[in-house]
Amino acid sequence: MIDLQTDKTGFADALLRWHETHARDLPWRGEADPYRIWLSEIMLQQTRTETVKRYYETFLRAFPTVFDLANAEPENVLKLWEGMGYYSRARNLHAAATLVAREMNGEFPKTAETLRALPGVGAYAAGAIASIAYGERVPALDGNQARVLARVFNVTSEIRTPQALHEQAMLLMPHERTGEYNQAMMGLGALVCTPNPTCDDCPVRAFCDAYAFVDPRTLPVKPEKKARAIENRAVALVLHDGRVFVRRRPAKGLLAGLWEFPGFPDARTPEDVRACLNELGVSARFVKTLPRATHVFSHLEWHMTGFLFEADAPADGFVSAEALAALPMPTALAAYRREAEALLRGFPETADT
Repeated sequence: MIDLQTDKTGFADALLRWHETHARDLPWRGEADPYRIWLSEIMLQQTRTETVKRYYETFLRAFPTVFDLANAEPENVLKLWEGMGYYSRARNLHAAATLVAREMNGEFPKTAETLRALPGVGAYAAGAIASIAYGERVPALDGNQARVLARVFNVTSEIRTPQALHEQAMLLMPHERTGEYNQAMMGLGALVCTPNPTCDDCPVRAFCDAYAFVDPRTLPVKPEKKARAIENRAVALVLHDGRVFVRRRPAKGLLAGLWEFPGFPDARTPEDVRACLNELGVSARFVKTLPRATHVFSHLEWHMTGFLFEADAPADGFVSAEALAALPMPTALAAYRREAEALLRGFPETADT
């Protein structure tokens, strides 16, 4: 049972009035096309809004309709996604577009429940798309909205997922302008009701139990984060005649389907790396050690040491600088990609076969 310590009547009206003058200027704001709404919402998961702006407009230039995205090569989709992380979103984006284009005649499902049948569309995205595109009265519960709700209702229990606040969300949600309301809640969480909130600027502080009775900064209560695992990796840059050796990562798992310079967990010395390369069919001579680099994933840290090798003979998997630039590669290897590009500039360009 929810304990309403302050009267919530008028919450939605006050929030929507604030939103009318404080809504962020975003490329997808006011959009009615379900394809564009879906695209923006998938991109906004785990990525900062300012970053998404640039990628969103680039994607729309490349794939203006769901049919264009469905017909694209998966590798081209991954390349455009490069640098935004959480690459499973890009793979699911292409898979969902293919499903909508080929089995639904380009028409997106019209309810949150049916939208969840699309690859990569979870409860948050389904609620956002259904409310914004179709006016369904359903919340879009992300971290921002969950933070607002936890404070408005003074929820002192541990919140493991935003969906745990569905009941509270429905108590506040209006029956009209649901898409605008969800966007207003997101905007409030992003601009005012932040982890360190500016309560004096909040348009709904009169309805907020945390503001009235406790310190809002203490909410929401989140489970303790697990320590990230650390993986030491050797990264091999293997050159031969103006080309560098790359391989594609497995189709499933971390960074699935992206290209990489071979990485070997727990390899420590040039001899370790050379033995690993031999197992890949590449015979190479060690040249020098390259600088170290670190990349932090949500659950894992890669602590990498680079090793430069010169291959004894050409082999499959060696690409030119031009071909390297076209391959989708993880941001985790950005330092070694720059190193490879710099090294390859000293060689005359050769055609890839």
